[in-house]
Amino acid sequence: MNTTANQSPLIKAQVYSEYILQQLYDGFLPEGLHRDVSDFGDGETLFIPTIGETVIRDYSEDAPIQFDPVDSGQVTLKITEYVQGGAYITDKLKQDAYALAALEAQIPDNFLRKIKEKYETDMLAAANNGQIPNNTNAVNGFDHRWVAGISGTAGKIDLDDFVYMKLAFDKANVPDEGRIAIVDPSCEAVINSFIAGQGFTNNPQFEGLVNTGFARGRKFLRNIFGWDVWVSNRLPRIDQETISGGPQDASTGVTTSTNNIANLFMCVADDQCKPVMGAWRQAPMVEGERNIKRKRDEYSVTARWGFGTQRDETLGVVVTDGKFYAA
Repeated sequence: MNTTANQSPLIKAQVYSEYILQQLYDGFLPEGLHRDVSDFGDGETLFIPTIGETVIRDYSEDAPIQFDPVDSGQVTLKITEYVQGGAYITDKLKQDAYALAALEAQIPDNFLRKIKEKYETDMLAAANNGQIPNNTNAVNGFDHRWVAGISGTAGKIDLDDFVYMKLAFDKANVPDEGRIAIVDPSCEAVINSFIAGQGFTNNPQFEGLVNTGFARGRKFLRNIFGWDVWVSNRLPRIDQETISGGPQDASTGVTTSTNNIANLFMCVADDQCKPVMGAWRQAPMVEGERNIKRKRDEYSVTARWGFGTQRDETLGVVVTDGKFYAA
């Protein structure tokens, strides 16, 4: 009688799969959302001059010309981040591990991804930091920062937020090309609910979205009032803000939570328009070496970068509370 009961030595007590389960990662935003000024020579701080507008006055015949100075100033970018990562594999592990090749291949790729995640997070944070919190940051009389809540629910995104931001950018003479909005997935969920609520009835631009939703691959499938909309989980989390501005009534311009989200609106048509500038002082560099004393292979990576803001009129922020609200 040969059964599992009397032939247990022939059965493997533990079986390990060749398939290795990895972390789930979200996608990245497209390249080119900030002005790259990595070519400045040395030091940690870059100063960029700005030139204002000239003045035109009424003239009276035979009167002397009045000369006016041209306003000037400067914006700065400072290299603030210096990050590192390190890992090693011992000789004993190399001798015993059956999935060593997969582990070694994952180390440098994982380091580079983590750096890119932090780089993108810092870029989005720099955009939010370019504005004054609890302030409408008005340009030419129209707000560029407010708390969502047109429907009476503070923190809930609405289509009127897109409409008003378009108006604010138009009044600031921002080009129509290159306008993008980067919103939290909770905002996309709210906009998806507008479909269920017949918010886009008889609009051929939004046909078929009941089956697919608005976003695929982190990018909206449709342009909303001139905005190419992207979805990101790396938008800045901010403290409570009280702003009576934007399209909503003054009574709804308040959020009560302490984990709000700054959804960003920008124009990235060219380097003159982009509100954020950034620079690599040292691009990510992975190095490996042999540690004879400890009998192990060591891997390390370092990188340096910094961000700054160069324009306020091409930047807008709509604060939401990250919750889902049905239409």
